[in-house]
Amino acid sequence: MKINNRYILRLNGLVKFLWIIILLGACQNEDRYGIQQDGPVLVKLSVSATDAGTASGNGTGTDAQITSIYILQFNADGDSYGALRYVAEGKKNTGGTYTATLLQSANSNDNYKLVILANLPDYGFLYGLYGKSYAEVQQACLSMATDAPLVFDDTHPYPMFGVVNGGAYVQVQEGTAYTGNTELIRAVARVDIGIGTKKTNPDGTILWTNAGSGKQPFVMTEVQVWKAGQKYTYMPALANYHWTTATTGGITSNKIVIDNPSTASGTTSTKTYDTSYITNGTYCAEKIYLPEADLQWGNVYDGQHSNRLAIIVGGYYNNSPDMSYYRVDFTNDNSGEKMNILRNHVYQFTIKSVAAAGYATAELAYKSMPKNLGFDAIIEPWTTGQVASVPSISGYYLTYQGFNGEVVDWSYAAGSSQKIPKKKSYWGTNIYLSFDYNKFYKEGNSFYSPNISGGQNGILYATVADAFDNEGTFPNLMVSGDDMVDESGSENVQWKTGTTLTAFDLCRNLEENGYNDWRLPRLSELAFIYVNQGSLEKMRGFTPLSGTYWCGSEYLEGTTDELRKKSGSAWAVDFNTNPGYALHYKKTEKLKIRCVRQRSNDK
Repeated sequence: MKINNRYILRLNGLVKFLWIIILLGACQNEDRYGIQQDGPVLVKLSVSATDAGTASGNGTGTDAQITSIYILQFNADGDSYGALRYVAEGKKNTGGTYTATLLQSANSNDNYKLVILANLPDYGFLYGLYGKSYAEVQQACLSMATDAPLVFDDTHPYPMFGVVNGGAYVQVQEGTAYTGNTELIRAVARVDIGIGTKKTNPDGTILWTNAGSGKQPFVMTEVQVWKAGQKYTYMPALANYHWTTATTGGITSNKIVIDNPSTASGTTSTKTYDTSYITNGTYCAEKIYLPEADLQWGNVYDGQHSNRLAIIVGGYYNNSPDMSYYRVDFTNDNSGEKMNILRNHVYQFTIKSVAAAGYATAELAYKSMPKNLGFDAIIEPWTTGQVASVPSISGYYLTYQGFNGEVVDWSYAAGSSQKIPKKKSYWGTNIYLSFDYNKFYKEGNSFYSPNISGGQNGILYATVADAFDNEGTFPNLMVSGDDMVDESGSENVQWKTGTTLTAFDLCRNLEENGYNDWRLPRLSELAFIYVNQGSLEKMRGFTPLSGTYWCGSEYLEGTTDELRKKSGSAWAVDFNTNPGYALHYKKTEKLKIRCVRQRSNDK
């Protein structure tokens, strides 16, 4: 899987500036819960969308559209929310302004927090929530349940949420003016997916092209979202967001940063987007909208694999008459982090490679291990402009006697140790016979002259010293962040199954961190990983090795001609012992696999 994950630290998308001015006063009463009002306290809201962008593509100004506003007036208990005291409808005036009636503060201790809800399809239920806490109101503010795709356009604008004064309490008094800007954020996330090369147009709309030398042999005809929630929350839970401030063009505004998803309880369903949602068999953009979701991450193929929301891409591979389906998870393989689905975020997936046919059905693709599809994923602000990101780890590296690879001495058996050698540029003593581990695939032998240039898997080794005399670790090694699993979900696999080189094939079929040239490590390389595993484990997202792991180097089982021609055993390293010992097993044994790749063109 190929992913470049850019997390959002600041949500610049869809900023609605609400300029709030108190126009009229009201009589006060010392009983804060029994204010007698001789006249209304009017709040004037002037709405601006100057920083919103127009990236929706669903209609002119859809992303910036406000058709209705309600204000929820909560008592402030210090910095915390008290009970909901009042609900005020915003009345639209000419020039895009709104006025609304609010309760006036009874005294200097009578403070309020003002929540803004916009574009809800119905507000009547809010009047039944008086006296409720923020948490109770948040749980009640839910969309209708639907198993159909969500639709937002000029007649169905995005529900939005914001809080006046950056969430801090305010006084409602005659003549008070709130000059800060209030940001409104959308209640849903957006997902875009395309094949080939992504392009952003000057107006902010996006498209993908699948042409030229990088064209992929795949036509997309269907996108499914499995385990998508049927409802979403209009308001985020208090614990799931925080505030920050930003100044743009001399204007300071309070911004909401969503930290965690605020999910709605209820059932899930599969949402299907057919060819009517897909352009030119290449991309589906600005059409898929999802409720927030907690994806309960462990590993990609863990116990929650068949309960977790995932995208299934369907289409035709290489002009085949049969449909192929591929699973796309919300993962960041570069850093080992996984993404939840958060409101007001845009998740964009670019399919960079389709290596082979996928699964025969969408259900099989959903339940099985992802394969044969490589993609990049980024999280964008819901607007045009620059991406805000945090640095992510782009891979786990070992450099021989350098970065993460300082240790090169290995105790491979009780009382036996040896320096792990660095790979030579030639095989044996023949300086004209170069070799490349990437080409090692055919099983080795120690009887005939080795066909190294033809892809023979080296020779057979009776001892670790024999292996190190011929092979060394590639000096700039990249290590996969997690153990491999087969299509059944098992972490323990045979080195060879029948005539199939199972362990080799699992690594050769891996697509991770933007690369598809992974391979099974040699004995020297597995040893190199063992002695430097402490450095790798300090890197964010790296899964420690635990158990016994196969390598590509084969074991010489005896000295007879037949045993020298072909071996039924291969070397492995036990990562559970200290020191980790070199062992050999029958190729039919089931052990773990961790893949590696060569970082440079130096073979």
